[in-house]
Amino acid sequence: MKNDATLLRIRAANPFADDRADDAALFARITGRTPETPVRRRRRSRPIIVFALAFAGVALLASTAFAISQWVVGDAVEPDVTRTEYRSAQHELTLPPGVSWPALHIDPNSLTGRGAGGGRAVGIAENAWECYWVQAIRRRDTAAEDRAHTELKTLLEKNIIVAPADASENWTPPNPPTGPYAVFADDGGLEWLRATYAQAAAGNPQRLVDRCRANAPG
Repeated sequence: MKNDATLLRIRAANPFADDRADDAALFARITGRTPETPVRRRRRSRPIIVFALAFAGVALLASTAFAISQWVVGDAVEPDVTRTEYRSAQHELTLPPGVSWPALHIDPNSLTGRGAGGGRAVGIAENAWECYWVQAIRRRDTAAEDRAHTELKTLLEKNIIVAPADASENWTPPNPPTGPYAVFADDGGLEWLRATYAQAAAGNPQRLVDRCRANAPG
């Protein structure tokens, strides 16, 4: 390499240039140090969570199974079938005044269990009437309270099915009803809901308020 004036100017402008006079002493200090033991980082194994649901889950209190529990089952259908079930259920179920059916978002490449579209509609109707009841309590509208209670009892009686004890999460009724239905596990969830509605009707709506807060859209 040529040691001309240009290279000399470049070396002079190098901010990292230093005096090499004590390089030997520096090397001795470095090599004389006790080598550090490298720290071996343990690799954490991340748990892999597999979601069997094709839509946003609903936070349900005190019930481990709902209509969404059968979103993926053995008798799988394509999204068009599920959307048809959802639309059909809208003609058989009632929503409170001023409430409209939300759009059902499904991955176009997914498969869902037969009946899941209707089950989703049942869940939406139930949550809507629970929140309508809470609002009626706050504005002291006893007529609206009674209507909400009646609608919810009807949903539990006509549109809820309890799976047999020890049944799989993917259980579906062998002879499903023609109308929309939601499947509850045999874990006491249905009894808890009935008690919740009974308490609200008796003047203690706290559990009903909590359910509305947890499950309300948005």
